[in-house]
Amino acid sequence: MSGWAGICTLIATVSERDELGVSHKKERRRRVPCNVYGISQAAYYAAAQAGVKPQAVIAVRACAYSGERLCEFGGIRYAVDSAVVANADNVRLTLVEKVGNR
Repeated sequence: MSGWAGICTLIATVSERDELGVSHKKERRRRVPCNVYGISQAAYYAAAQAGVKPQAVIAVRACAYSGERLCEFGGIRYAVDSAVVANADNVRLTLVEKVGNR
C-alpha cells in the first residue's frame, strides 16, 4: 500500500526542566500519515496466546518514527506494542489499547 490514507499522532514523553531545575514530563505530539492494515485471524490468535490483544496495525515512514511508545489513531490513544521494520522505508506498528486510554 502506498496511499497513506490515514493520519495518526505519534506521542513521545519528554522531560523538561523549569527555571528552578525541577523536571516535568511533557508530551510531544506529531501528526504523520499512515497506512492501516487489517489483523488476520492467525496473527490475532498468535498475539492473544502471548497475552496481547492487538487493536490496530498501521505503517508509518521509517524517517517519521522515532521510537514513540504512544499513538493516537481514530480518536483513541493506544500503546505501541511492537515496531517492526517492514521494509527499508516503513515501520509497522502494532497498537494495543491499555486500561484508561479512552
